[in-house]
Parts: sequence; C-alpha cells; structure tokens
Amino acid sequence: MRMVLNSIRSHSFRILSVLILIGSLSYVSSRSKQNAVHPLDQLYHKLSPNTEKADRKTIYRRLSLHLRGMIPSVSEWKELENSNEETLESFAVSFLKQPEFAEYWGTKFGAMLRDKSKGRKIPTGSFFQYLADSLHANKPYDVMVTEMITSTGSVKESPQTMFYIRDGADPLQTAEYVGRLFYAKRVACARCHDHPYISDFTRRDYYALAAFFSQQYFRDGSWEPNRYGKTLSYVPRELEVHLPMEDQKNLQDKNNEWNREFWNKWTDEQRKDYQKKHELEFATLYYEPKLGIRFPHTDDAPGGDLVRPKFLDGKEAKLKPGEDRRKVFASWLTDKSNDRFRKVIINRVWTELMGWSFFTPLDDWNEDTVVQGEEILNHLDSYFLANKLKLKELILYIVTSNAYGRSVTSQSANQNTIQYFPPQRLDSDQLLNSLIRVSDLQKVGNIRERNLSFFTNLLGQKPYDLSGTGKVRIPLDNLKEFTNAVEVERPAPYHSLLAVFGSGQRVDISDDISELTIEQMLTLMNGRVVGKLVWDFGSNQSLVKAEFDEKKSMNQVVQNLYFRLLGRLPTKGEWEKIKSYQVKPDNVFDKELLQDIFWALLNSQEFQHVN
Repeated sequence: MRMVLNSIRSHSFRILSVLILIGSLSYVSSRSKQNAVHPLDQLYHKLSPNTEKADRKTIYRRLSLHLRGMIPSVSEWKELENSNEETLESFAVSFLKQPEFAEYWGTKFGAMLRDKSKGRKIPTGSFFQYLADSLHANKPYDVMVTEMITSTGSVKESPQTMFYIRDGADPLQTAEYVGRLFYAKRVACARCHDHPYISDFTRRDYYALAAFFSQQYFRDGSWEPNRYGKTLSYVPRELEVHLPMEDQKNLQDKNNEWNREFWNKWTDEQRKDYQKKHELEFATLYYEPKLGIRFPHTDDAPGGDLVRPKFLDGKEAKLKPGEDRRKVFASWLTDKSNDRFRKVIINRVWTELMGWSFFTPLDDWNEDTVVQGEEILNHLDSYFLANKLKLKELILYIVTSNAYGRSVTSQSANQNTIQYFPPQRLDSDQLLNSLIRVSDLQKVGNIRERNLSFFTNLLGQKPYDLSGTGKVRIPLDNLKEFTNAVEVERPAPYHSLLAVFGSGQRVDISDDISELTIEQMLTLMNGRVVGKLVWDFGSNQSLVKAEFDEKKSMNQVVQNLYFRLLGRLPTKGEWEKIKSYQVKPDNVFDKELLQDIFWALLNSQEFQHVN
C-alpha cells in the first residue's frame, strides 16, 4: 500500500512539475506582452498576497546594483526616463550581457569557492577569470561544476584546478566543501567520529565520500611525474600508503633502486641540475587512477583498508577498475534526478536577489530544516532545469517578476521580508564601484583606508541570447588605479576600503561580512577614498565643471548630481535646504557647495543601501 501511495505521489509531482513548466515557458514565449502575468508572481501571491510594487526608478537602481554591482550612470538614468517600456526587462537583459555582470557575480562565486587571487606559481586572478568568463559566456552551472570536479593539469592551462589546489588537493577537505557547496550537507563532524546530527552518517561514510577525491594530488616544486614510465604509479611519498599494497611495494622498491643508482651517487650540483630541470612552471594537479584513501586505524574500530566510495545520499558507487571516481561523482551530482543540487544554488541566487531564503543556513539542509516557499522553489527548479541550468536565465526570470520589484516597507513595525523588500547595505564591491562611478575620473587610485600596524530594444528577440559581450577584467599585480572593484586582489588587503566594508578573507564559504561598524561610518565621513573624491570634485579638469561651463546653471548641475547618485531630483525640502546654503548666483560656479552636497549624498542612507 505504501509503495502504491509513493508511486501516486511521485506521479502527481511529475504532472504538477510539467504543468508549472508549461506555464513558465508560455510566459517566456509571450513576455513581450505588457499584460503577461509572470508565473512566479502567481505562486508568490499565495505566499504573500499583499505585496506592493516599488516605483520604476527604485527597481532600476536595485537591478543595476544586484546584477552589475554598481549604480546606473547619468546617461543610463536618462535612457530610462526616455523609455516608454512599462517593464525593465530589456534593461535587465542589457545588464546581464555586460562584462560588469560577470565581474560582480564572478566575485560572488569567488567568495563562495574561497578563491584567492595570488598563490605560489599561480597566475594572478586565474581562477577568478575562469569563473567570470564562464558566467559571461552563460555556461550551464552543471558544466561549470563538472569542469571543476574533474579538472586536471596546470593551473595555467586549467585554472579550474584551483578548486582542488586551494586546499592542497586534500580529499578530506574537498569532501567537506563539496558537501556544503553543492549539496548543503555539513559532514565535517564525521571526520573524527560518527556524525552526531545526521542520522546514519558514520565516520566511514565521511571517508567514503572523500574517496571520490583521492585520485589526485598537486605539486608546485620540482616533480617528474613519469620518472618510471606509465607502467608504474609514481606518487609523492606521503601518498604511497594510499596505493594498493602491491603497487605500494613496487613503488617503494623502485624508489629505493632509483636512489641507489642515481640520487645517492650524484653530487650536490647534479642534484640541483635535476631539480631545476623538472621544476614546474605552474602549480599542477595530477590524476593517478590507483590512488585511494585508507580508513584510519583506531582503538575502537578496524581500519587500514582502502575505502569504497559512497555518495552523499548514502548509496554506494558502482565503479569499473581504474575509473575516474571524480567523473562518477560529478555525473551523480549533476544528474537531472538530483534536484537538491539545483535547489542549493537556486537558494543562493534567490537569497542574493530577494533578501530572504527558502532555507538557512545556505550550506546546511538537514533533517530539521523548514523550507519556506517550497512551491516557489520547486517551480524555479523546473524552470532552471528546462533552461539547461543557465544562471543568467534563472536570474532574468526572477528579476522580471513583480515579486522582485516589491516595495520597501514604510512601517518600522512590519519587517516581513517576504511581503516587503528588505533594504540591504551596499556590499564592499557595490560601494567601491559606485564611488568610482560617481567620481569625475571614473577610476580611483589609492584605496587604502587603514594604517597597518549597453543594449536596448531587445524585447522582440526571443529567446534571449544572454552570452556576454566585451572583455572581463581580472585582478592584476601592482595596479595603481582601479576602474572596478574586481581589479583588486582577493582576499582584499587589510588596509583597503573593501576590507573595511566586509570583504572576506576567503577562509570559509562566502565569508563576507555585512554588519555595520563604526569604522565604516567614519571611513565614509572622513576616509582617504571619499576625501580624495570630494576634494577632486569640481576641479577645473572635472566633468562636473565641464558640465557647468556648458549649462551655466548651478541648479542644473545639482539636479544632475542627485541624478547621478540617487537617480532622482532633490525633493522640495532638500531644495529649500540647498538654497539656504547657496550664496552665489546660479550662473556662478560654486565648487565648495557642490563638494558639500556630494559628501552629504555619499553619506546618506539612500545612497548606501539597495532599496
């Protein structure tokens, strides 16, 4: 009877998924119609029937900050004003195609994957470039993950190998992060004992997961991988114990023979020549099919055997001799039947855009987790799957809904983040990018703060080609001036504005900090970066001075300044305040007044938040 009921439920879910998918695809095919109802809004209305839509300019600024990590430019604001479109879909498409999208979201993925721009024999920014270029090209998410998990070779040729090299290709560390990143399952507690919070997940299960990632190792010094040809497995000495016993003995015998015949007979100069000859130019990840991982010996449990791989769902893998276990795992992880893999990244994207999560923590979906808005999550999963796991399609689908464009609450007592959009402080990249955008030179030089002790009219093109155009920037060595926060190395230097405003140390998954600090407030009021921007604002060579020379009106310049920073004109009350400080005639340039207004706007809550 139970089997029959399960079969009926499974069949019913498949039918529901098909119906939802048909509805969403119908919307996509007709979304150029202004009155088309977004299927996501139909489901969202069930969850929160009383949402109100924000004004067009607020949503446009929100879109720009969420998709590109920066506020719109003056010309973009004017383009919005001149547009007759009721929706912002074409602008969202434009933002998704621009390099700034890949740069900003590449930084987010870099934080998620704990990317560090620099390392021993690692080209600066190589892993970030891989991530950003993949996003720019709209590469399917499952393809990206598979490329990382199955990667091999030098980091120069295959930068995705940094996925492993980041942790020294340690299979235990890799297993822990794979579980959290791609499956929202925290298994680290089982490294030393059976897991106390996940039922039936033993210490052996932990090692069985790590066994998938035990066939690779990395080197960044002198290494001759084919010293004994292809008939004998040659691995670093510390990994010999993880070979089958016969291979382990054969390698040890061969190493002893090689030492006797060569190394022990060489002079120091000959040894140095040998090491220099085989010195690797770049850090390199090697694959050795015979490597495994042995279960540790303990007093209370037998060990010493090579552990058989087991998936995160508890099922044992069926492997052929010598098969790349990483490929087997990647195939299981990204299989269409594994909706949990997709829902974990959907939850991350949704949280970033909507300000609330289907489940939290984002990396811990356990037996006690309560999922809110599950019907929406299932719907997005169906849409994501139908669109071949392309993240840009998923993002576009979300941001073109009225649910995304919901208003901010005006009631301090009602902070319902599902009904109202929760204001978010600009993250460190959004802040620096926006400061650069409002500067006269469109770049900043010294970002030290601490002392050390476009496309339009695309609505008719269906479906959209969201492949990016233009070249993505990456972190560079010894850069003196920055046009975008993406050019700053990560983790951001301790003394930099990015670090002050919470850019993480890339020690853990997405470890950026969003809490407000006194240091941040003081930095915006009298820090080096803002101080330099304000000091240079209105100089003889500045854009704002050129604008005044053309308009001959301070009122017009002030209006444009408001437009540049906030996307709106001054309110009546703000105009009255400005007039009270305006001592010079309208046709006389007042640099000090502009600098005061500029400073005040930069320190306003309106500028510092995504609303």
